[in-house]
Amino acid sequence: MGWGVVDCDKLGHLAYSPGQDAHRKVVEEFGQQILAEDGTINRQALGGVVFSDKSKLTALNNIVWPEISKLSMEKASKLWESGCQVVVLDAAVLLEAGWQSSCHEVWVCMVPRQEAVKRIMERDKKTEIEAERRLDNQMSNSERVTAASTVISTLWSEDITQSQLS
Repeated sequence: MGWGVVDCDKLGHLAYSPGQDAHRKVVEEFGQQILAEDGTINRQALGGVVFSDKSKLTALNNIVWPEISKLSMEKASKLWESGCQVVVLDAAVLLEAGWQSSCHEVWVCMVPRQEAVKRIMERDKKTEIEAERRLDNQMSNSERVTAASTVISTLWSEDITQSQLS
């Protein structure tokens, strides 16, 4: 589509990298048991800790989201300055993190909850209970739709999803 895209998930991985402030703070908060042998954060181990305790998830978000926000705004500025007329923040937690104030529009992609459970189980090799727990820690579809300026369903094939953008 010729837009500049800021991939906030990739920036999240960068924020978790050894040597970054967020990496140090996450290890201080959650301990050495969330580290892989190479010193990187084992996101599966960390997920097991934070998705079973909402207060721990909040603590993690309070560490990582400000760093991702800073990195995303830097990247968006560079894209804008390079001539991109539209810059998209691709951020699954855009609404939860409060980043919508940096956006002119908020587009939400959604699927029914049971489809989301199925996709988490397939993609992340999680049990149904683990997938449900993850979704329980996220905004509901109803909350997302209320906050959105545009809603897209990704339930069907990619070509049908794409046709919604035309």
